[in-house]
Amino acid sequence: AGALGADGRWQLNTTIARALAVVRILIGIGFVWMGISMLMNHGFLYGGLLEHLTATGGPVRIYRDIFLRVVEPRETLVVYFASTVSILLGLLYLTGTLISLTSLASSFLVVNYGLASSSWNRPRQLLFFLATVLLLMLGRMGAGCTWGVDGWLIRRFKDWLVLFPLRRKAPM
Repeated sequence: AGALGADGRWQLNTTIARALAVVRILIGIGFVWMGISMLMNHGFLYGGLLEHLTATGGPVRIYRDIFLRVVEPRETLVVYFASTVSILLGLLYLTGTLISLTSLASSFLVVNYGLASSSWNRPRQLLFFLATVLLLMLGRMGAGCTWGVDGWLIRRFKDWLVLFPLRRKAPM
């Protein structure tokens, strides 16, 4: 999978680094698509959020008390915010920019979606958990260093500045 280089730093196999980049790009496409589809669905955008969440399982009990109180009166604003954040995260994944920080932010978004829509649906909860782990792993493994802006930024700035908070050193 990888090996220690002559300088004592861990180096990813080129094939694995490229596979991570492909996964990162596909995830970026998924986030952009999800954000755009939320904005294009007028039924969802104007009053359909809570109906959609209820149809997929609704919020978990602890989240429900907080969620309904805050989101219900601001449903359209929440959809605009979530879709904009999703598109932004997708573009960051596509370009490979600050993937460690992007992975952390996107994992919070996915956990939020999971808490808001998977009450009493264990397979759905597991899917959201696995997606969160995958996103954090991409950030931890430095998926933006191959075919991404992160690789360029690392050559110009300190590794830890670009890879904060999930890494300190570049995997290359």
